[in-house]
Amino acid sequence: MMIRKKIVYISDYFVDEVLGGAELSDDVVIEYLISEGYKIQKIKSRNFSPNAVNGDFFVISNFSLLSKENKQHFIEHVKENYIIIERDQKYVRSRNTANYKDYIAPQSEVVNREFYESAKKVFCLTSKQMEIMKKHVNLNNIESLGCTQFSKVQLSILENNIDNKKKNNEEIYAIVSGKRITQAIALCQNEGIKYNILNKMPYKDFIECLSKYDGIVFFSHAFESCCRLLIEARILNLKIITDDKNGCTYEPWFEEYKGEELLTFIKSKSLSTMVSIKEEIEC
Repeated sequence: MMIRKKIVYISDYFVDEVLGGAELSDDVVIEYLISEGYKIQKIKSRNFSPNAVNGDFFVISNFSLLSKENKQHFIEHVKENYIIIERDQKYVRSRNTANYKDYIAPQSEVVNREFYESAKKVFCLTSKQMEIMKKHVNLNNIESLGCTQFSKVQLSILENNIDNKKKNNEEIYAIVSGKRITQAIALCQNEGIKYNILNKMPYKDFIECLSKYDGIVFFSHAFESCCRLLIEARILNLKIITDDKNGCTYEPWFEEYKGEELLTFIKSKSLSTMVSIKEEIEC
């Protein structure tokens, strides 16, 4: 019988504190690794201490609150015994390459390069995210997973809401409350698009509510590594108004599939991303 490694999973926040896309996806990865027989110790990055962990391998997700000293600890003492799941753009100071032309920041803004370089593998979520990252840090240990992670429960909720009837005969778009909500509202008002604003709510309620709209208007303040919201909207057959700041829209499958076909694809693709993470831990 194979003895599984003890894994220390590090992130700024976990799903019990923040219901963001990164936290939801991390929770899926954690539950998958547990189901595969791994013991997981979750540690928030700001609380990490080398003396307070007991693990054979480290999975690092969001690490903006990981101290400089602790990053140096990984570089010097852990080296290739950790992987990074890059869920945003922590290789530039602002964590937002959307501030720059063609998403390329000056080299003076590049940070954490040695931390990435020392990792066994850096997993990006999409090919566009990987392309942008490589242009900044020029490393060979970066790989695209091709999608973010969805749980079986989340996929089941999406499946149950694909064929929901729209609210009425009028075409109404959803705007999800966020940092660029004003831009989405302005577009709808200028174009005469009817809209409603959706605030945060439990996942099941949110998907059920979203499914009853004809479309979604979404703009981000930053380049979205993948953007699970747009994947969910396309599975639910919503029309999408957005910009070029979403990693998922550069993937061939996003244009090729929608509705049930996209759901079937995401079921397989999401699992394959976690298999890739597990294989990197094991090899």
